[in-house]
Amino acid sequence: MPVRNRRNGWMLVFFLVVGAFVGGLLGNVLSPYLPFLNWSSPTYGINPPLVLNLDMLGFTFGFTLQLSVAGVVGLVIAYLAYRKL
Repeated sequence: MPVRNRRNGWMLVFFLVVGAFVGGLLGNVLSPYLPFLNWSSPTYGINPPLVLNLDMLGFTFGFTLQLSVAGVVGLVIAYLAYRKL
């Protein structure tokens, strides 16, 4: 009976999103003491967001990405945690 691999792509995406979020949050909290953690890239994304209005129903689609040093550190730690799984 073959052993199934416990890791999958969705788990990696989850770890990376949580890692970037926690890293960015810690960067904002620690920025008065370590200001380099909030050095960030330009903002990329859809601005203004795409809007589809169908009278009774409306959809808004938008996406922005801005990485900071703390966010990248969070991504790296999340990837290493995923590898340990």
